Amino acid sequence: MKLYWKILLTALIPLILVLGLGLYQVNRSIRIHEAGVASENRLKTSLLQVRLSAFLDDMNKTAAIISGSRDVERAVQAGDTDFLTSWGSLFLFEGGLENIIIADRSGTVLARPGDPFRFGDSVSDHPAFIGAMAGKDIAAFYEMDGFLSIVCVNPIKLYGEDPVGVVFVTAPVTYSLLSFFSSATGIGILVEPEGFPPVSSSPDLLPGKGFLFSPSLISEGVPMKRVEVFFPDDQAIVPLSDLHNRMLWVTVFIFVVLPVALLILLRRHLRPYSNLMAHLMPLTEKGADLEEIRRGLEQDFRQNRHEVAAVASAVVRILKLLEEKILLLEKTSRTDPLTQVSNRLHLDRLLQAEMERSASEEEPLSVIIIDLDHFKDVNDVFGHQAGDRVLYRAAQILKETAGPGAFVGRWGGEEFLIILPSVGEDSACREGENLRKAVEKGDFAIERYVTISLGIATMLPGDTPSTLVHRADKGLYRAKAEGRNRTVLGRE
Repeated sequence: MKLYWKILLTALIPLILVLGLGLYQVNRSIRIHEAGVASENRLKTSLLQVRLSAFLDDMNKTAAIISGSRDVERAVQAGDTDFLTSWGSLFLFEGGLENIIIADRSGTVLARPGDPFRFGDSVSDHPAFIGAMAGKDIAAFYEMDGFLSIVCVNPIKLYGEDPVGVVFVTAPVTYSLLSFFSSATGIGILVEPEGFPPVSSSPDLLPGKGFLFSPSLISEGVPMKRVEVFFPDDQAIVPLSDLHNRMLWVTVFIFVVLPVALLILLRRHLRPYSNLMAHLMPLTEKGADLEEIRRGLEQDFRQNRHEVAAVASAVVRILKLLEEKILLLEKTSRTDPLTQVSNRLHLDRLLQAEMERSASEEEPLSVIIIDLDHFKDVNDVFGHQAGDRVLYRAAQILKETAGPGAFVGRWGGEEFLIILPSVGEDSACREGENLRKAVEKGDFAIERYVTISLGIATMLPGDTPSTLVHRADKGLYRAKAEGRNRTVLGRE
């Protein structure tokens, strides 16, 4: 008989007794508790609905007051940012949850009273702006300034007829807003919109009994995956305190008789499991050697016929899969997916490490920053897929030409960076010319020549990665200014 059957038979009889004796008391207490909690939860839900309704009314009133002001109409027409900022700030309160944005009819933001130095950007493509300019009053969930927000928008109409702008009153759906709605109620709120991370009224919200809540006052804009209201207090069932006394003798039985019986049984059958645990414990340590653990499991359990051998075999398969995934993840984290050379993050780390090594060993180090000439024309004429192929082919030519001692990576867009350890200024210039000629002669499968401009810089005492790359950038700018398809040494 397998171990789990022996454990099950040993534990089954006392568990049945515990469940039989406890079920009656638990059900009786739960019925009493649920009747009271259900009524309380209905009141809490009604309070939440009232708070949301009042909050929306305040937002709509704020939008209506601002949009209905003749002074605001004239200020929007005149583009008077100072007046609009000053006027709008009267409706903002310290620690408030709302933001105000005022834009003209073209969608250009004239004022953000909560952020007075930020204006001039455009909201012309925002669906709430489009709806407001069509004469509608908007109250919906929309993305605003990177946050999912409750957005109330009113048109600003000249003499009540011609829209000359809009006023946004927004409230980002954040922990603070949800905490405001749920304060002093004991409830928790979880909002999960489409395309945005979920937000809750508490950073450590532990959902208890809850239900899906439909904010019927707001039905437009970003759709909601779910809006849930939880009642964490429901988990503390006070009437069950009498159950403790009635089940005391059962608890004594569980913690005395049952452990003795299980101990006698398990001491005979758990030795293989102890061996397995000894192999697996290193997994709890940082930097565990997965390959060593896997080989140890394979060696000790290869000939073992105990049922734990099946567990060990499964763990071995998982470890093999994990090793493969780790290798793939390491490669993915440092490789640009389009060009299959190092990405920007990996280049930053390489450059920092190589500069520290070169400084400590007093060896030279050079970098070359490369930009594909007229790459936008390639995309415009031949299409983005052809542009992607040109980027990939250019990366391969640079990698092949630079050789195994160099580090080649995509710096961003159509720019590449090459790190040349132990290479001085003259050698770097020669290497740059070799790279330029190799690309110029390369076959890119399009009906035009592809050329590159290069900027070169060699590390000087006191250089940082940013100053070194900045000098190379200067060389690149000069190369472009002088006609492109050339190599220029960057200097201060």
